Amino acid sequence: MVIYLLRHASAVARGTGSFPNDDRPLTDEGRKKMKKAAAGIVQCVPALDLMLTSSLQRSRDTARIVAEAYGDTSIVHETLHLLPGAQAAAFWDELRGRRSVHHLMLVGHEPGLSSLARTLLASPTLSLEFKKGGLCAIEVASLPPRRAGVLLWHLTPRQLRDMA
Repeated sequence: MVIYLLRHASAVARGTGSFPNDDRPLTDEGRKKMKKAAAGIVQCVPALDLMLTSSLQRSRDTARIVAEAYGDTSIVHETLHLLPGAQAAAFWDELRGRRSVHHLMLVGHEPGLSSLARTLLASPTLSLEFKKGGLCAIEVASLPPRRAGVLLWHLTPRQLRDMA
């Protein structure tokens, strides 16, 4: 299985207007850049079986933009297990039921994505920076991983936009 970790695009700043701090929408610029990055994602990830996203607005919007680039929004499903501060054990239980999935994208937040990457790669001291809209691909043999996965690539949002 290949797991793609995607950090949500740029969102409205904390404390802006009437938006709650934990559920802020993407900015217009964030949407624009993510649409272009999504075209790059389609170039380097030819197929997706499933996309799980945090239920927060900025992640849902990011996931929807990417799914639209694939022409299939039905692959997007929300999960509470990608919310900031979610417990990893419950997340592994959810993924165990999806073993038939070969290409899985997870759309979420920092520092959760970095923590998940460390777990998947069995490298507790690894430091991967997930810029907003950044994406990495990790291949694993099992879920939860019983041995280290393989980091296939890690791309910045700009690299994804340049691939479009």
